[in-house]
Amino acid sequence: MNIDHFIYFIETVKKQSFTKAADSLFISQSTISKAVRSLEKAYDTELVDRTAKKFKLTSAGEIFYHSAVKIVSNYQAETEVLSVLLNSRRGTLTLGIPPVTITIVHSILHQYQAMYPAIHLQVSELGAKTAYSLAKAGAVDISILIQPFVDTDFVQIPFLHSDVVCVVSPSHRLANYDTISFQQLSQESFYILNTTFMLHDAIIDACHKAGFSPHIVQESGQWDLLVESVCSSNGVTLLPRPIIEKFCTNKVVSIALCDPILPWVPTVAYHKEKFISAPMKLFLDMIEKIKERNEAQ
Repeated sequence: MNIDHFIYFIETVKKQSFTKAADSLFISQSTISKAVRSLEKAYDTELVDRTAKKFKLTSAGEIFYHSAVKIVSNYQAETEVLSVLLNSRRGTLTLGIPPVTITIVHSILHQYQAMYPAIHLQVSELGAKTAYSLAKAGAVDISILIQPFVDTDFVQIPFLHSDVVCVVSPSHRLANYDTISFQQLSQESFYILNTTFMLHDAIIDACHKAGFSPHIVQESGQWDLLVESVCSSNGVTLLPRPIIEKFCTNKVVSIALCDPILPWVPTVAYHKEKFISAPMKLFLDMIEKIKERNEAQ
């Protein structure tokens, strides 16, 4: 039983005929008959007097008709209200974004707020692992995570493709290198993002594959602190290329990594079962356009 059954019943009463109601609704007469039978079964009562020569409602059918009209009217009114709410450019959008990533995507957030000033944007800066957990639990609408990660419960939209670079001070012995392998970093002191970041595990895994465990001197959730640390030491840090190119080109030297290359792919991710509110849909539409524009370049 669904709202259509009520609509079919109301039309049948208005037309005083199963056949005419079917013609009016462009459906078969058997569909109308089955819908009425379904209502009678659901409410355990006869709605139509089938012993009468002409179409006639039972007393229960008369009562049911007036209630059915109210039910359908309220359903249509609530549906219209819901449609307005879902397509409204108002509401709240909650995002979980790692501090490293937010320095690159803040222009996207600014663009979104400029386009939809009535939408409240609530941003939580946290490590990618935490952002992932919150999105998994539905505590935030969308998280921006870093590939690769595998979870079939998530819809993923990678919108930027870059890589991680080795960052050293200009006086470091590796400063003149254009590229460097992980094996060549085996004797270096590492300053890396802490365990709340997906990049933390990727760095350690790459070192292990190169045959060594990294000598980690410092872990931090702040990329700028890591940069300052390598500027005043002989250590290295590994950070996304866009951050270094945007903020630190005159301060440090960035060296391309090889064996392996570490990709850095910010990805919008949300749970498949998450209700897509209007603020979410508007943000996802904007991300898709950014993705298309980046892929075309």
